[in-house]
Amino acid sequence: MLGSKVRIWKQDPTVKAIGIRTAYIPFNVESGPRDNEIVIKGMPEVMPNANGDFLFDPEQNPLEFDAVHTYAIVRQVFTMYERALRRLNVTTELTWQWGNEPIAVYPRAGYDANAYYSRGEKALRFYYFHPDDDENNPLVFTCRSFDFVAHETGHAVLDILRPGYWDSRHPETGGLHESMGDITAILLMVSRLDMCEAVIAESKGDLHAKNFISAMAEQFGAALGRGEALRNADNNLKMSEVTNQVHDISKVFTGAVYDILVDMYESISDPNKYDQAETLHRVGKHLTSLVIASLLSGPETEATFSDIANKMIELEQYDAWKLVIENQFSIRQVIGSSAVGISATLDRSFSGCCGSMKGRG
Repeated sequence: MLGSKVRIWKQDPTVKAIGIRTAYIPFNVESGPRDNEIVIKGMPEVMPNANGDFLFDPEQNPLEFDAVHTYAIVRQVFTMYERALRRLNVTTELTWQWGNEPIAVYPRAGYDANAYYSRGEKALRFYYFHPDDDENNPLVFTCRSFDFVAHETGHAVLDILRPGYWDSRHPETGGLHESMGDITAILLMVSRLDMCEAVIAESKGDLHAKNFISAMAEQFGAALGRGEALRNADNNLKMSEVTNQVHDISKVFTGAVYDILVDMYESISDPNKYDQAETLHRVGKHLTSLVIASLLSGPETEATFSDIANKMIELEQYDAWKLVIENQFSIRQVIGSSAVGISATLDRSFSGCCGSMKGRG
C-alpha cells in the first residue's frame, strides 16, 4: 500500500482554530517513522497500524505523536521543494550535503529554548523548555510547532542548493538563510489547500489582516514574552531600520516576499471565477518555484538581498508581477535609488549560528 496517513499540528498548538488534522504522505513510510531521506532519532520506534498509517493522539500518545508530526513536516518541506525543482525541469534529486545518509531528526533533543540544523551533525534538533525556567509552567516543545520544524528544514534544503552560503561572512547571506527558514514555513502552509482555505476564512481574504500564516512561532514567542509571535512576516521594515544581525536583517527580505505573495494573490483574485483558497494555492506554487530558481541562478556564495531580488525580477515572466517584485524590494531599500547595502562582515562564519528561531548566535 502506497503512502501513509498521519496526524499533525497544522500550526502551533496554541493556534486553536487550526488544531490537529490528518495529512497524507504519498510515499512509503517505514517504522520509526523514517524513509530514505529522513529518520527520527532519540524517540521510541513508532509502528504504523495495519493500514500503514500513523494516527496518534497527542494527549494519549505524546511521544508517538511528536515523532510523527516532526517527521511529517520535514517530509512535506522536502517534497515541496523537490516538486518545485521538477516544475523548473531541474531533474536532479535533492541530496543532503553529506550524501545519501538520511538526516537525523531529534524531536526531543534535550532541555533548551532552541532548535537548529547542523550540517556537521547531519541533524535537525528540536528542544523543549519551561517558560521562564519555571517548572510550574507547562513545557513548550519546539517540535510541535509547524513553523519551527519547517524553518529548520528550510535551512537544510538551502544548504543543499547553495552550500557556499553556509560559510559566508556577509550578513545578508546569513540573513537569506534565516529568511529562507521563515519563507519555507509560509510557502509550506500555502502549499496545503486546507491551510489556504483556513487562512482565507480567518482573514476574510485580507492577508494583511492578522493571520496564522504571517505570524511565526506563536507559542514560542508568547513563551518568551515577545507578544503573539516570535516574528511577523507582515512587517514594513526597511534595510535602514535593522541591524546586521542575521535574524534581524532577515525580517526585511521575509517581509518583502510576504508582500509579494499578497500582491500577486490580490492581483488575480476573482471570487466570481475562482475560489480564493485555490488562487492563493496557485500563487504559492508559483512563488516557491520563483524563489528556488532565483537562488539557483544567483551567486554561489556571499549573496546579497539585491542579488536574489534582481534574479526574481529577471526570472518572473509576467510583467505585472515583475513590477510587484520591483516595487516591494524598492520599498524595503533592497534595490533602486534608495537601496541600503550592508558591507560589514560577520565575526564568524554562518556555520556557527544556532538557535535559528530564537535569534541567538
